[in-house]
Amino acid sequence: MSQIIKLDQHITNLIAAGEVIERVSSVVKELVENSVDAGASKITISLIDSGITEITVSDNGIGMTPQEAKLSIERHATSKIKTEDDLYKIATLGFRGEALASIVAVSNFRMKTSTDGERGFMFTVRGGEFISEATIAHPKGTEITVRNLFFNTPARLQTLSSPNVELSYTLDYVSKMALGNPHIAFRVINNGKTILQTSGSGYPLETIHEIYGLTVSKAMIPIINNDGFFEISGFVSNLNISRASKNDLNIIVNGRAIRNQKVMNAIINAYKNLLPIGRYPICLLNIKVDYSLVDVNIHPAKLEIRFTEEERLYKLITETITSALDGSRLIVNLDNSQEDNEYDDWFYEESSNEENMGEIVETDEKEEIINIEELLTKVVDENNNDSFLQEEVTIQKFSFVEEDEVVTINETQKLPRMDYIGQLFGTYILAQGDDYFYLIDQHAAMERIMYEKIINEFKKDYKLTYELLIPVNLEFSISEASLINEKLKEIADLGVKIEYFGGGSFILREVPTWVIRGAEKEYVEEMIVNIINNKKLEKYEFLDSLAKKLACKKSIKANEYISSLEVSYLLNDLAKCKQPYTCPHGRPVIVSYSKYEIEKWFKRVM
Repeated sequence: MSQIIKLDQHITNLIAAGEVIERVSSVVKELVENSVDAGASKITISLIDSGITEITVSDNGIGMTPQEAKLSIERHATSKIKTEDDLYKIATLGFRGEALASIVAVSNFRMKTSTDGERGFMFTVRGGEFISEATIAHPKGTEITVRNLFFNTPARLQTLSSPNVELSYTLDYVSKMALGNPHIAFRVINNGKTILQTSGSGYPLETIHEIYGLTVSKAMIPIINNDGFFEISGFVSNLNISRASKNDLNIIVNGRAIRNQKVMNAIINAYKNLLPIGRYPICLLNIKVDYSLVDVNIHPAKLEIRFTEEERLYKLITETITSALDGSRLIVNLDNSQEDNEYDDWFYEESSNEENMGEIVETDEKEEIINIEELLTKVVDENNNDSFLQEEVTIQKFSFVEEDEVVTINETQKLPRMDYIGQLFGTYILAQGDDYFYLIDQHAAMERIMYEKIINEFKKDYKLTYELLIPVNLEFSISEASLINEKLKEIADLGVKIEYFGGGSFILREVPTWVIRGAEKEYVEEMIVNIINNKKLEKYEFLDSLAKKLACKKSIKANEYISSLEVSYLLNDLAKCKQPYTCPHGRPVIVSYSKYEIEKWFKRVM
């Protein structure tokens, strides 16, 4: 057995680097967090070859004295904590004192820093060994350059991805930090070209616009809530915008970009049945909480944290987003014209040079700052002034259709005014109203109606049922009959009364009132088959799944022509739904085109 020895500092730094510094973005993360902690209002990240060759992070923070600068690269040297108690109320992004020591151990490292903007200090280190130091002129703040990352750890160097992939990780991290710190101006440059820039205006919605563009920023819904423990705020996307991954669920806790699967699930749960499976919203969720109620000291890279009262937080997130979505019109718009000019005026003064669009216009050497509060107020006022559907149906004459074929749906809280025009391909209901043309998927619409009726009945402690005048015979296999006899109570709890008749036969005597007359046998057979075949699902998940299957199978199909009276009932029932915008599987029920966009098609407007 080998003799036990104490490892020297260089080896321990290399070991720490393996935990903390995984790729280029890890270096950027640690340096940017130090800049934020230093009170910087401007942070620039300059890369050569996506950072594989060189990374430079400069800021205008408080800077360091020569003594502090040299000490900062020692392991466990930090200004963020001083006592054991500080570890349980960490208010800074960095605190472990490992990052710079780890970076220094695996790179060629240079630091320039100044506390007064005149006299500065510079030193260089290679693989953990001091090379030189000097007094220099330097603006207030700090600049750190990291060259040839992992030059002395070839195995780690070989695990780096392609330049484009490494750059994507860096851009993702900086984007999240910019969203969480909208008061800081971030800039990312790669090989001399600026590829990401935020203004540092302090307005989160403007930062969303700068990172994601105008289409996304227009689609965001504000959220805010406070339960005494947690304060949450931010923006979530409506149904016009979704992504194929969860990467755009941006979670910021006390200014720190973090990963937390349970928080992500709380966000996703609010969109249940609103987006198709495999699609996710864009979200900026800021969580503010007392520092003593979170533990950030559980991961070397400080990416994961634990919450006290976590279930309370998850409930607050889901309920807040659900409420915001419920209060918003979520009809999918298929054109980009809606309020384009208005939004352009809100966000920036439109430049005649298309390449400059989106940049802040300088006037009299002062930046014009966008009033996002006015923007949000305007959005809310417009939504409040919109006409909404009521639960009544009237008949109105149209010049190009028969009188009894026209249906007008007046205002309710959820849907806009829609005047029935006709039917397309036996599948889509055509309607118009308030300068919009609407297409309604009749199957998806009825599926939503049926789903909400069924799931609401399933949730009731009591079941409204009716007894069949003529009992219906149900036939199953002998093996299925054995399972059914074990599940008779669960079946009865859903409002279905059956009696065993021997062999594989059962007599159906009573069904819930929501079951369509004449379709009792189909509904009940479907329910029973699902009950005996879904052993692993929780009760709510099972009932939700069953409601979706029943609603889908028993709804109007495509290529099925329906009368104007049937359309009237369908749209009237749809207007009463809690979420009339999507079917239970997340497909859109209604899509719209603006009159302005249609007139552009025909060159009436240019």
